[in-house]
Amino acid sequence: MTQTILIIDDFASVRLYHMSFLTRKGYRCIGANDGAEALARLHESPIDLILLDMVMPGMDGEAFIAHLDREAGHHRIPILAITSEASLAQASLGEGRRAMRVLSKPVMPETLLWGVQQLLPPSVVEADAPTH
Repeated sequence: MTQTILIIDDFASVRLYHMSFLTRKGYRCIGANDGAEALARLHESPIDLILLDMVMPGMDGEAFIAHLDREAGHHRIPILAITSEASLAQASLGEGRRAMRVLSKPVMPETLLWGVQQLLPPSVVEADAPTH
């Protein structure tokens, strides 16, 4: 089963780049412009991992995480924070109940994939697939 990643970034070019790259790596990607839009997306489809920009207008990453922590079905979704404010992200992710990592912008493709794979191991179906 294909794993789904919710990618939240207010810069469309960054969001679309991450979506395109990760789609080519076999993930299903859903985009959101900010935290409020992302909350709507969470209720439309099961999400396995969240890529989160911490600095956004409106509902920023910190507010988004706080909201997720209050929702029963979403408080354990792993988060990969991708931000230019690594210290802010680290403080926001703090002592939560979820798996989290922080990557500083700009993120190289190999580093992005590594971060995703650290938080989202291959699904059972993918792990059992024969290799040629």
